[in-house]
Amino acid sequence: MTVEIKGEVVNPGVYTLKIDATLDDLVKQAGGFTEQAQTDSLSLMKPLEDQDTIFVSKRTETQKISLNSATLEQLDSLPGIGPSIAQRIIDYRNNIPFVELEQIKEVKGIGDKLYEKIKDLITL
Repeated sequence: MTVEIKGEVVNPGVYTLKIDATLDDLVKQAGGFTEQAQTDSLSLMKPLEDQDTIFVSKRTETQKISLNSATLEQLDSLPGIGPSIAQRIIDYRNNIPFVELEQIKEVKGIGDKLYEKIKDLITL
């Protein structure tokens, strides 16, 4: 069967897959998701049909960044957080998982002003 994938994958395009292929098979052939891919609502087990077109949307800017699972790059994208503070957040959570947002103020370099700037952009 032939299936097209568009949007936030490394290599969008048309792919030939075996008849019982799933969305996971297609994404792997397309090189995987980009970092901007919104994958929360996708089921990788979804069976595909011949001539399907799959669109992987881009994450919206309002999506919150998880203190307990974000990458250094994601944390660095927060206003006022550079690579050094992002690494401190990761080091902190490796020792003590975040259980409340205000706990981030225990990370060196994050005070009340910076917390106020990022509190609506972060989640646990």
